Amino acid sequence: MTKIISREKPKIAFVGLGAMGIGMAIHLLEDGFPVSGFDVNPMALERLLAMGGTAASNPRECAQDASFFICMVANSTQIEQALFAESTGAIFGLKNDAIVILCSTVSPGFPQEVLSQVHNRFSRPDIQIIDSPVSGGTIRATQGTLTIMSSGPENILKISQPILQSLGEALYSIEGGLGSANKVKLINQHLAGIHIAVAAEIMGLVATMGLNTQQLYQMVLNSPAHSWMFENRVPHMLSNDWSPHSALGIFIKDMRIVTSEGLSRSFPLYVASAAEQLYRFAALSGYEKEDDAGIVRIFIPHNLSLVSAAAQQQSHADDQPKYDLISHMLEIIHGVTAVEALALAIKLDLSIKSLAPIISNAAGTSRSFETVASRMMGKDSTNMRTLVQSRNILAKAMILAQAYNYPLQITATTLQLLQQALVHGLGDEDHTSLLALWSP
Repeated sequence: MTKIISREKPKIAFVGLGAMGIGMAIHLLEDGFPVSGFDVNPMALERLLAMGGTAASNPRECAQDASFFICMVANSTQIEQALFAESTGAIFGLKNDAIVILCSTVSPGFPQEVLSQVHNRFSRPDIQIIDSPVSGGTIRATQGTLTIMSSGPENILKISQPILQSLGEALYSIEGGLGSANKVKLINQHLAGIHIAVAAEIMGLVATMGLNTQQLYQMVLNSPAHSWMFENRVPHMLSNDWSPHSALGIFIKDMRIVTSEGLSRSFPLYVASAAEQLYRFAALSGYEKEDDAGIVRIFIPHNLSLVSAAAQQQSHADDQPKYDLISHMLEIIHGVTAVEALALAIKLDLSIKSLAPIISNAAGTSRSFETVASRMMGKDSTNMRTLVQSRNILAKAMILAQAYNYPLQITATTLQLLQQALVHGLGDEDHTSLLALWSP
């Protein structure tokens, strides 16, 4: 009998064992990779130990003898702390030719800044970096079925492939060099952040009007108004579950990255900016560390459980036109959001042809996005609602909300964009013509 000798898998250091990070680290363990972990939360380290990993007291200790260093912390400041903190930073423990995989969502220029510090400030030209932001949530992190976007030197991406394949089901190598993957992630977060915020705005309206929130949810799932975030986050609203599956503070950071990119490029981001302000208001209301679906509570401060309670509301046959109006309203907002995101993608020199399938496999997808992207690429010739028709629907929704003294900030911003398009003579065109508002 021939003895089969398995090749030993490389050791991985993993810093950032939060809601998604712990699932990713455990999945790597299950795939046979030795994993050393560090996190400021001792409970996360205990869980890693229970699953067969090892726990370190700081990033430097964590990085000892590891061929790969995965950073899944919350933001760029924490990345710099993990890598460069005096005496405890991973840079002082990384072995020769180690590869740093940045899985956190950061600004597109940040990975190159990190590489410059590694090579120049700390004189470690042997260490290479790839940026590999992930999308998919806590469940897919545990299952190893994340969507992963990666960019960096081609040979380093190839060496890192077994690690990325363990963590993700849909892997995309993004051309354009280090930081390009975070351009794609920025577009995804633009869409996902708005989708959560508008889902909250819509569900609060439905509850305030005395309609059945569960019925509206089921209706949207099977309609053109569907988005991945609506399907995923509205159940949290319906069950009053604010445990941090994904903390609201993450989208404060991510939407800031999006809008800051727009500001640095003098590029207007109307809907994204409106959504960012809603997240900031929710944080001021004390919801920053709770689930991002909890943003719905800023719309219903008089009864924070109203969306959940309205799931039991009795439905009436004459309410159907209201459900239809709200569903159309959501579809239109998703469509305008898609155009804004794709306009930003073009500004970032991303190809819509390459971007569209990635977003369709990530949390930022919606049926409206898929339709708009297909039409922009000339692949979809089906009739779409005209801008004047969309404008009239949103105007009707605004008037309805006014009767309930209910705020519709994202809806109002979208309506103003449509009215601006009408001023430019685009009323008889479909949503894709809105691209002209961002064109020189």
